[in-house]
Amino acid sequence: MRKHVFLSVLGFTILALAAGIYLSSFKQVETEHAGFPWQIEQLDSGYTRVFHLVIGQSTLGDAQQLFKEIPEISLFVPKQSKAVIEAFFSEVKIAGLKSKMVMAIDISDKEIEAMYNRGLRIATLGSGTRKVTLTDEDVVKVKRSPIASITYLPKVNLDAELLVNRFGQPAEKRADVESDAVHWLYPELGVDIALSEKNKEVILYVMPSKFDAIVKPLKETTSESTSVD
Repeated sequence: MRKHVFLSVLGFTILALAAGIYLSSFKQVETEHAGFPWQIEQLDSGYTRVFHLVIGQSTLGDAQQLFKEIPEISLFVPKQSKAVIEAFFSEVKIAGLKSKMVMAIDISDKEIEAMYNRGLRIATLGSGTRKVTLTDEDVVKVKRSPIASITYLPKVNLDAELLVNRFGQPAEKRADVESDAVHWLYPELGVDIALSEKNKEVILYVMPSKFDAIVKPLKETTSESTSVD
């Protein structure tokens, strides 16, 4: 009787250990692909995957379904740059980290102009930028369009040491002449990290092939570059 009980307990223990090992392995795989801001994958197609979204391919509708949040969609017309359509997610939680996200949408200038003309309301912000509320039909079109870039605004502090450990040393650092922010540039990743002692970090993701277009206006508003070994 005692031998039977011992064998039963032993069998249960082995099964429990095996199940624990399996669940531990599954959890490790899940963690490796959890969608942390430094988990960036360059695809053979030239696109970039981050936060389980493929920049240049995934649509705004895909992001809405993934994050289970309806974004605020607006058309912005800055005074000194071209118009852009952006979607704002106010409460995103991915890989256990809370953040806000702003996504620029890949829509032609001609179509943006048409959406502007069909806009329901136009408000002028303090900076002089015009903010346009789109029609319901145009909102549907926007949600079917690809994501051109993602701006990640974490609620937790990602300090310089953590960023170096996760992203590596940047190819270049540029100081913003109008604030205390310093831009860490990673052309091979398509990433621009703005670090500030006064404000939270801001991380911009684009396809590497589009990175030069982002950096060009940035260099006009930042001090001379600092090389990083």
